[in-house]
Amino acid sequence: MKAICLVKQVPALGSIEFDEETHSLKREGVPLELNAFDRFAVQHGALLADEVVVMTMGPPQAEEALREALALGAQRAIHLSDRVFAVADTLGTSRTLAMAIEKEGADLVLCGRKALDSETWQVPSQVAAFLGWPHVTNAAAVERSADTLRLTRQTDFGEEVYEAGLPVVVSVGLPPTQTTNGNADGPIEVWQATDLVDQVFEYDKRFGQTGSPTRVLAVRDSRPERAGISVASADEAAAKVRELLAERAPEAPSWEKPGHIAEEPGTSYDCWSVCELVDGRLRRVSLELIARSRVLAGKLGGRAVALLIGHELDEPAREAALHGAEVVYLADDPALAEYHPELWTAVLRRVLADHLPRALLVPATGRGRDYGPRTAGELELGMTADCVGVDIAKAGRLLQQKPAYGGNIVSVIMGATTPQLATVLPRMYEPLEPQDFNAEVHRLDLGSLPEPRVKVVERTRDHSSYDLDEHDVVIGVGPDVNPELVAAIEAMDAAVAGTREACEAGLVPRTRQVGLLGRPVAPRLYVGVGVGDDLEHWGGVVKARVIATIGDETPDDADVSVSGDPREILPILLDSVVPAA
Repeated sequence: MKAICLVKQVPALGSIEFDEETHSLKREGVPLELNAFDRFAVQHGALLADEVVVMTMGPPQAEEALREALALGAQRAIHLSDRVFAVADTLGTSRTLAMAIEKEGADLVLCGRKALDSETWQVPSQVAAFLGWPHVTNAAAVERSADTLRLTRQTDFGEEVYEAGLPVVVSVGLPPTQTTNGNADGPIEVWQATDLVDQVFEYDKRFGQTGSPTRVLAVRDSRPERAGISVASADEAAAKVRELLAERAPEAPSWEKPGHIAEEPGTSYDCWSVCELVDGRLRRVSLELIARSRVLAGKLGGRAVALLIGHELDEPAREAALHGAEVVYLADDPALAEYHPELWTAVLRRVLADHLPRALLVPATGRGRDYGPRTAGELELGMTADCVGVDIAKAGRLLQQKPAYGGNIVSVIMGATTPQLATVLPRMYEPLEPQDFNAEVHRLDLGSLPEPRVKVVERTRDHSSYDLDEHDVVIGVGPDVNPELVAAIEAMDAAVAGTREACEAGLVPRTRQVGLLGRPVAPRLYVGVGVGDDLEHWGGVVKARVIATIGDETPDDADVSVSGDPREILPILLDSVVPAA
């Protein structure tokens, strides 16, 4: 088996600063390192494959990342370095990488699940789309038996185990249980665009910025201001939390849609959102996107359209209408009762091709980050990942605010292709209060769905994490917290999360790890108990409305800090959070 591992060089954690004068990122003198998830991919490849080639696309200094990858066990390296590759978005990058993979040849492509700088999650599935291979994302374990792989994928609902033949693209989210060493002085080949194609044209739409359908319009410093107050008692902390929640309360959503944004309205367009379910009901993020799609649809002069994918969808369809959907399309089939990326991609691709929505919002969930980018890659449409805000510009284009570095930096992005696609992080918007509303409901004729090339052989729901997006309060624990306290927190009206060290210690399941190496959360209140001051963890809670900590430390990222017994303090803090209206 021959594996190609795709890697990226990224700025070291905590080294990025925003230049207020130039309104851009300071890049001069910033230390660089191999992306952590890509390191995991190389380590897996060295254990699985008979031959491992590591590949990157980047400037000359990216050779340092290749040297590190060679030291982890790769035998050779390929460096795609050419000015025409510059300023590519995820689609342009994936196209170029796929061309290089096809030239080199491989049975398996391994990637990290995301890059820690741009946090897109899109390249693995889009590379697979260009190659025409199946993919599995966010694998926690990869096992080989002859030419078959057994892949354990972490999801928002637990774990799924896939069996995949070759070729296949796999993104990994955890390191293997053992590692090997290699030779950092191994050979590195430098390839230019002319090594991939016979001729490069001016403004060649196969490469770089001209081959990329999205553009960055502006970069903004979005670091939230934190109160940084240390108080002496739980009652004082609760009072301050209550005050800050009131000050920072979001604008309540309205059933009244805004008017057409164009000065001289002409054509009207609908705004669609994909709705995901849990236990037969719509996830909170689905309700959030329905509410936001009403705003965008108003500015486009059209309707809010909800797309539901699954089986036995009549009740969820009524729920979508109660929360603002004006039109509901049902992709209802027994084969869609459980999630499979190939089937959901096939459905979404057919909907986009047949209905051509002006804009479509996808939840930035474990599923949405899987089928969304794959569909965009197959149709070569621009997609912006993990948006914290979406709006409509006067020209009728979708404006997308995309975070980086944990959300401390936000880029404003616009796409050139239609349909315009974006994944949107949970809890960026508030759902509408339900009202009686009769939406149009249409059942899609799905025809025959494809036979999946990778097989799901097992599903477990022991370690779900979707409730981190459902609860108003998330309590994060560090590695020194007593397990009895964790059990007590689990009985409270809050979701439990952990730092990387707490998860490694077994206090909290890996699926609930919060941070740049885990997942982000954005509750109304985040309470850290013994979480320390690790930037990696704090990068995952940037979008929390209010942050409190219990312990001796007073992190810069917290609003309120208090010392004392968490068993006594936590119930008082939770009482300060009045349920959202």
